[in-house]
Amino acid sequence: MEAELAKKNAFVCCPFNLIVSDYLKRIIAEHINPEIGLNGGVLDEFRFQSFRRIARIFKASGTKCTIHAQFTDLSIGAIDKKIRRVSVDRLRQCLEIAAIYEARSMVFHTGFDERHYLSFEGRWMENARASLETLCREAESAGIPIMLENVFEPSPAIHKALFSAADSPALKFCFDMGHQQVFSKTGLSIWLDELGRYIGQLHLHDNLGRKDDHLAIGAGILDFDALFSFLTAHKIHPLLTLEPHGEEQVMPTLRGLGGLLKRFPILTED
Repeated sequence: MEAELAKKNAFVCCPFNLIVSDYLKRIIAEHINPEIGLNGGVLDEFRFQSFRRIARIFKASGTKCTIHAQFTDLSIGAIDKKIRRVSVDRLRQCLEIAAIYEARSMVFHTGFDERHYLSFEGRWMENARASLETLCREAESAGIPIMLENVFEPSPAIHKALFSAADSPALKFCFDMGHQQVFSKTGLSIWLDELGRYIGQLHLHDNLGRKDDHLAIGAGILDFDALFSFLTAHKIHPLLTLEPHGEEQVMPTLRGLGGLLKRFPILTED
C-alpha cells in the first residue's frame, strides 16, 4: 500500500540509456513515473528521434516524467566563457528534451564547488546570474519549471542570491537533503528557513552522513520527519523524486516515502 501511494505521487530517477536498454517495459507495467537522467554522454549517444519515440510511449501509457539535466563537467558560472557557453547550451538542449516530454520540471546543478572556485566566487556569481537569465527565458517560453539543486554548496547563500537575482516564476529550488547532510557546512533548519519558500521539488534518498550513498529512505540517518514537518507546517507541496542508486533500493524507497506521505499531508490534488 505504501509503495503504491508513492508510485502515484512521486518520480523515480532512471538514466535515459537504461530506460531504453532495460527498464521501459517495467516502468510502464509497474506504473512508475520516471525522472529521466540525461547525464553521462546521453545527449551525444541518442538522437532526438529516440527521445521522441520514448515520449510517445510514455504519453500513450499515461506516464508522467521530470527531467534531470546533464551535470558532469558543467558550471553555469564558469570563469572560462567557452566552458560557460557550453554549459548553458547543454542545459538548453536538456530543456528542449523536457519540452518533448511535457515534463513537470527540469532539475539542474549550479556546478559550484568552493574548493574549485576559491577566490573567484564573485566572478562566478555574476556569470551564473547571466546564465540563469538565458535559462529562465527559455523555461518560461517552454512552460517548464527549472529546479536548481544543491550539491556542493556550503550554505544556502549562493542559491538565495541566484533566486533573488533571477526573480523568475520559472526558477525554483530542488532541495536534496542527502547532499545537504554530506556536503554542506550548514544545518537543515537554516537551509529550510532560508530557501523553504523557493522549494518546488525534493530529491529523496538516505545516507550514513559520511558520503553520498543514495540509500533507501530509512536506511540511513537523515531526519525526514523534520523535513516533512516543515513542509506540512508551511503548506509547501513540492514535486517528489526518489533517487535510489540501485534496483534493490527502489521498493524500500517507495515504501519509505509512502509511510511519510501517510503521516504528513503535503500532497495536493493534481
